[in-house]
Amino acid sequence: MHSMVRQANDARDQAVLAYHQDGYTAWPASLSQDLLHRLGSATHAIQSQVAALPQEMQALLAFERDLSTTGRGGIDAKDVGDAIFIIGDPSRFDPVFLELVQTPIIRQAASALLGCEDLALHFINVTIKHPRFGRGIGWHRDYPNPSYCTEHADFLRLMLCLDGMDETSGATRFIPGSHMLSDAQAVEEKTQRNWPKPSPSTGCALTCGTGHIVAIHPKVLHGGPMNTSSRPRRNIVIQIGKASAPMTGTERDSVSGLRLRRPLP
Repeated sequence: MHSMVRQANDARDQAVLAYHQDGYTAWPASLSQDLLHRLGSATHAIQSQVAALPQEMQALLAFERDLSTTGRGGIDAKDVGDAIFIIGDPSRFDPVFLELVQTPIIRQAASALLGCEDLALHFINVTIKHPRFGRGIGWHRDYPNPSYCTEHADFLRLMLCLDGMDETSGATRFIPGSHMLSDAQAVEEKTQRNWPKPSPSTGCALTCGTGHIVAIHPKVLHGGPMNTSSRPRRNIVIQIGKASAPMTGTERDSVSGLRLRRPLP
């Protein structure tokens, strides 16, 4: 028993080290199969009932048909139907997404990586790369951003892979170590629009299995190619910050500011 605990602690320490050295890491614990199944079912239900949703709920969805054809390799809007690229504020559709962010694995990962016990939720979304036309995402940093941000880079994003991801399904790619710049430098790059823009095949693709969690530093350069496979790539993205760092971005979701519960002693 003690050996297993020690191995788990060692794996977490290695993940924290990788996060700070490379700007990203795979967290060494997976979500329970039960919760993973319910999250997948909830996501599928939202995708399946688009036409029946009231207008205020449809407004939370970003549809592929409304986005540029460039990101999906020139495939026309009429050929993608009601395919959803992003489900915003998904807990308004199903409370299982709130259950996810309050699970110990999410809080433990965020606390260890941010070095902070007092944590607040910024947003949740579900980003979907559909089979064969799921759009590529250009190179970018999450800090700074105009929507959900803090004055300094006092947050991270955890990405729960509902389907797993590999290179053919558009796995997220990273430039290791590219987070090693000051907040001021990152702001200047964004203001001047002169951040590095490597080719889509550059960097390291992070491949992972179903239920795995990827941690993303707010200043690491990352992006990803199209999903050219026959499988979906659905990722739940959770932004969590230090509660002492108020949000400066212009947007708020129903979950913004929610404190993550500490486990009972």
